[in-house]
Amino acid sequence: MVTSVNIDYIERADLEAVRRQFPHYANDRILIQVFSGRIGRSDVESILDNVRAVFPGTPLIGTTTAGEIINGAITDERVVISFSFFEHTTVRSTLVDGNDHLLATGRAVAAALAPHDPKAVILFGSGLKAQRTIDTSPLLAEVHRIMPAAVVAGGQAGDNGKGLTTVVFTESGITEAGVVAAALTGETLIAHRTYALNWVPIGKKLVIDRATGPRVHSIDGRSPYELYRHYLGQEVVDGLPLAAADFPLIIERQGIRMAIHAVGINDDGSFDYIHSFHAGEQVQFGYCHAGLLAAGAREMSETLGRSPIETAFIYSCVSRKWILGGSVDVEISPVAALGPTAGFFCYGEYYTHPHAGCLFFSQTMTVLTLAETDRAQDRPAEGAAPMALSDQDARQLKTLRVLHRLVETSAKEIETINRQLMDMANEDALTGLGNRRHLDLRLTEEINRAKRGGTAISLILIDIDHFKDFNDTYGHVEGDSCLRGISSVLKTVPRRSIDIVARYGGEEFACLLPETDFKGAMLVAEAIRRDVIDLNIAHGSSPTAPHVTVSIGVQTVEDVPEDLSADSLLHRTDRLLYAAKNGGRNRVVGSGDWD
Repeated sequence: MVTSVNIDYIERADLEAVRRQFPHYANDRILIQVFSGRIGRSDVESILDNVRAVFPGTPLIGTTTAGEIINGAITDERVVISFSFFEHTTVRSTLVDGNDHLLATGRAVAAALAPHDPKAVILFGSGLKAQRTIDTSPLLAEVHRIMPAAVVAGGQAGDNGKGLTTVVFTESGITEAGVVAAALTGETLIAHRTYALNWVPIGKKLVIDRATGPRVHSIDGRSPYELYRHYLGQEVVDGLPLAAADFPLIIERQGIRMAIHAVGINDDGSFDYIHSFHAGEQVQFGYCHAGLLAAGAREMSETLGRSPIETAFIYSCVSRKWILGGSVDVEISPVAALGPTAGFFCYGEYYTHPHAGCLFFSQTMTVLTLAETDRAQDRPAEGAAPMALSDQDARQLKTLRVLHRLVETSAKEIETINRQLMDMANEDALTGLGNRRHLDLRLTEEINRAKRGGTAISLILIDIDHFKDFNDTYGHVEGDSCLRGISSVLKTVPRRSIDIVARYGGEEFACLLPETDFKGAMLVAEAIRRDVIDLNIAHGSSPTAPHVTVSIGVQTVEDVPEDLSADSLLHRTDRLLYAAKNGGRNRVVGSGDWD
């Protein structure tokens, strides 16, 4: 069984009282977590000296905070110390200095802890570098890669919103630029985690046009500064970057909805975000209110209640406290009602997702629960009872839900109309195939994808032989019918969603075949040539054949060079098409080489 005691620390006598209460536990069966709202280094050193004096040799991890959590209460600029006493679980701590190379730091943390085969790891990071929040995703990914079975939880140190310097520490020392971690190892240990976002997307979907890592230059054709001013108004823009936390960008990655807010505003209108983006990703603005927190808290309480809980730790983003104020209590109290609870408000949260690995969250509340027995506890919790909404709040929540549904449904309908208009803009009206614009867009996208993935790409250009003579002989109405007939052949070409056929212009057509080698592309081209003949469209003025035929050029690039462009691929394929026409028409000329 895990026994936890959480204290609002003031002086050394508070520590001595806990020591007298639990005199028989070995040092490696105790975990001490220190959440210090006193952020000065001298304050931390004083706290650490007292804890080490009363609990010498005991594993400890600590962090400065932007607010502390003790059972059902939230404090500011105080010190909460949590003691967890284990019957069967062994605790070990480590400190790794340095945050310039996050992959190396992650490897060092894992190297220190992995030999002990931990079931759970609690990790605190120093959080800030050059007064900007660090995206520790690479560090977390490396820890998870080396210790995939361990549940990783924790968060990044705070400094009461100053954004200057944060500190993490263990019993062995203090660092302003590193991480500390505690490994919990035991066959009977049960570690369960869950999280709550409760920010919901609202409004139209926006596309990231250009981004360099965490710096975003353009969203939906505007600089982020102009975009925020357009949709959120000058009042929000005047309060940036802090005001950006009220309306984070909501993105879905690996099926997980995440909130990402701006942390810096640049002179050119670009924004620096707490996470990285890449071009093509879609985002929406998000919002939250107390009613959403209450609904999320009830759901979280039900989820947690299905697992054994003997102690719980909350690592929650400080943005939730800043934006929601006292309303944030509504999501803390249901957790506290289930067992002894401690934690802190941080500058980013660490969370191990069962399918997506170890993630770096922001604006999220994460919870880690521990137990050494496999049955739910029936004893009353040492905390506040779950908070209920007042009748007025409940009515407001209902109204907000209706308004959210109204806005979201309207946005989806507008999105559908825009998609239909875009489809029309990308479609050739005569043949129903994609048009030149659509081909150009997809060609550039697929070339870039081939460069990233190291896959082949093939382009086929098709020209109707002697089509001017056909029009002169039969007229443009029959000419249009001929074009539609050949289009019917080409519409059978795509076998996958990534294959594209388009009317390239006049009597020319194109087939774009990503991830297709030269042999496969030549087979497709030859099939097109034969199927056009099988249409048996009469062409009495053709010197090539008594029916309509086509000439085809095929270019495959198997090892895509970095300088390959849409224009160069089109130009090379067009040369092969010219060779087919110059060589007698009604034939396929192709190349799998790219010099």
